[in-house]
Amino acid sequence: MRTAGLIGGVAWPSTLSYYRLLNEHIQRELGGLHSARCVIVSLDFAGVVAAMTEGRRDDARAQMETAARQARAAGAELIAILANTGHFAADAVQAAAGVPLVHVARETGDEIASRFPSMRRLGLLATSFALDAPFFGQMLGEGAGFELVLPDAAQRRTLDAAIFGPLARGEASPADAAVISTLCNALVARGAEGIVLGCTELSAVKPWLACAAPLFDSTDIHARAIVREMTRA
Repeated sequence: MRTAGLIGGVAWPSTLSYYRLLNEHIQRELGGLHSARCVIVSLDFAGVVAAMTEGRRDDARAQMETAARQARAAGAELIAILANTGHFAADAVQAAAGVPLVHVARETGDEIASRFPSMRRLGLLATSFALDAPFFGQMLGEGAGFELVLPDAAQRRTLDAAIFGPLARGEASPADAAVISTLCNALVARGAEGIVLGCTELSAVKPWLACAAPLFDSTDIHARAIVREMTRA
């Protein structure tokens, strides 16, 4: 098994989710008492969000590059960013680590295209930072061939308030799920045939979501892809 370098803390509940999923999938794959060989470098989310909010993306990128180098120095043989939004710095993180990076958007697009070859229009829920970055369009659009249906400005503000509020603090509730369900179905009404939960914090409300189209949890898809690379012969 190869050691995965995990850049976490963005936010901490998402790191907990990934750690659980990675170990569950490793045990399912290898059986017995196997668990995931990994190095976690956990960032202070407040500092990352402040840099992003204030338009200092270079500062946020530098924090993630430092984390990537620390993970590599600790023995990481592949790298993963445990947040969709953090993938704005994916190329820089991979270069800093000097090992392969497992990209959440690429893996999500590939899996959906494989499972649903006739699906063409994907709704996407993610932070405004992630939606403004090019990687979703590159990986899900140009790469996997989907037309993306995105939240409008007011919907993005609603989504950000939930993600950077209760969900980032680990306080998910059915009330938050009701808000996310409304956003999902608004995208379906505009023609989305499936909805990508493109933020790790959204995984916490998935059990309560009521959506008229299939939901694709990028966190679980990403975790399974990381395990695939960890156990690749």
